[in-house]
Amino acid sequence: MRYAVDLGGTHIRIAAAESGCNWLHQHRARHEGRMTPEEFIEILAGLTRQWSGGAAEAIGVSVAAVVDENGKLFGAENLGWKDVPLRRLLEEAFSCPAVVETDVFCGAVFEAQEGAAKEAGSALYIAIGTGVGHAFILNGQVWRGSQRGANAFGHLVTDPQGSRCYCGNRGCMCTIASGLAQAGTAPSDAPLEALGLAIGNAITLIEPERIILAGGALNQPWFDLAALAELLPRFSYPAARQPQLVRSSAADPNLCGALFLSMEKS
Repeated sequence: MRYAVDLGGTHIRIAAAESGCNWLHQHRARHEGRMTPEEFIEILAGLTRQWSGGAAEAIGVSVAAVVDENGKLFGAENLGWKDVPLRRLLEEAFSCPAVVETDVFCGAVFEAQEGAAKEAGSALYIAIGTGVGHAFILNGQVWRGSQRGANAFGHLVTDPQGSRCYCGNRGCMCTIASGLAQAGTAPSDAPLEALGLAIGNAITLIEPERIILAGGALNQPWFDLAALAELLPRFSYPAARQPQLVRSSAADPNLCGALFLSMEKS
């Protein structure tokens, strides 16, 4: 049995499957950024014991962090983890191959292989949850950046005089348009306009064929797909072709992508 994990800023999702995203078991819990790497491994170990007697064929982890090619977390701001060799820890604990990758890169892998980017030459995947991340897909391949840091869409500055962000900068889009920023607040035009401004700039820069949106914040009252589509021409270069704007067909594309990467590993 293969295990897939989506480790976000406030929630952890763990699922098991024999193949594809046909989950045989699923677990979801809230952690609010107070979980240590050791506690995470113990949670996963408990579920493997419960679901498959402790055996795991492979493990794929999607995590809200910058991750190097060896599965080491450079930094996970929402989790408070830094320089954690997570892949090595998992392989030592479970004696099976493991893959650890930035969450939005996992989601983009799913979209490129089975989702809305499968038939597109280019696509921009944007996940809006606790924070806001992205991945650019070109000809079926995920662009990770020169140092694997091309994932921080929420840290585009949309208001230089705005609130201080946890990254240290001021006016990042995620301080306005994210699940964390909008949790428990009354709906207003501000978050959708900030998101539209950031996406409009992306259209001007790379003119993708499709923009694929995912994440739990899309279910919050402030988000409106049709209204967002109407905003984009206002914030992008007039000669740029407007992309097809869609929601992901998967309930958790990051989780599915983590499973796909684990299948490539073993």
